[in-house]
Amino acid sequence: MSVATWGPYAAATLALLGLLALPRLRPRHTTRLTEFLVLRGAVLALMALVLALLTDAAAEGDGLTVIDRPVWSALIAQRTPLRTAVATIASDVGSTGVMAVLAGAAAVFLVWRRRRAEAVLVLVVTAGAGLIVLIAKPIVGRVRPPAEFRLAVESNQSFPSGHAVASAAVLGVLAAVFAPLLHRRWQQLMVRVLAVVAVLTIGLSRLYLGVHWATDVVGGALAGTGWLLLCLTGYAWWCSRPARSEICVGRRIVPSLGRWSPPAAF
Repeated sequence: MSVATWGPYAAATLALLGLLALPRLRPRHTTRLTEFLVLRGAVLALMALVLALLTDAAAEGDGLTVIDRPVWSALIAQRTPLRTAVATIASDVGSTGVMAVLAGAAAVFLVWRRRRAEAVLVLVVTAGAGLIVLIAKPIVGRVRPPAEFRLAVESNQSFPSGHAVASAAVLGVLAAVFAPLLHRRWQQLMVRVLAVVAVLTIGLSRLYLGVHWATDVVGGALAGTGWLLLCLTGYAWWCSRPARSEICVGRRIVPSLGRWSPPAAF
């Protein structure tokens, strides 16, 4: 079994064990916190399992990659000048460089607003997403779709989609951090919905431009979202101490009941 296959399994196992061990480090933590961490660990393990299947299929060219050719052909057949222009803009906006600049600007703003913990969270999520792409692409080594059908120039490997990883992680963490700052629930919901729509649009643009297979984008979105969830879970645990409650977005504690609840963003 290759590293590309067992890597996500190992990462998920370590993440789950780590989450289960966290409450042991702080005896005062309640059962509610333990349940939250176990649930997050289970979700991460499930995502890692699906990602492992996608990674193995991408590396071997079988399994779930059966959907790639039909999806690729269908989207190429739908090309028009207007759609190409829109897809190009979406792809440019969703590039790893733009996402890094966006995250950096958000971090500066958060520091200015004296929300240093959230600024660090944004930077960690962004840097981690970049490392995932940098490490995973050469390990899997998947070839991109035929060059004659591509509408954008790409020279590196295909799996996972860097645009999908970066947009899912960066836009996700920005939505998680900034949505709770809005006062109305519908505004918070709108921010999160817009983030999801943006990630889907960016992923679809990469398929339309012919530079990725469908499983590249799905795998990238899973990897970015999984890393985001892991970071948000760690941040929620870090915020669980009463002494840090004032510097965490959306923190809610009911001292009289001794109950813990995660920040509203999570």
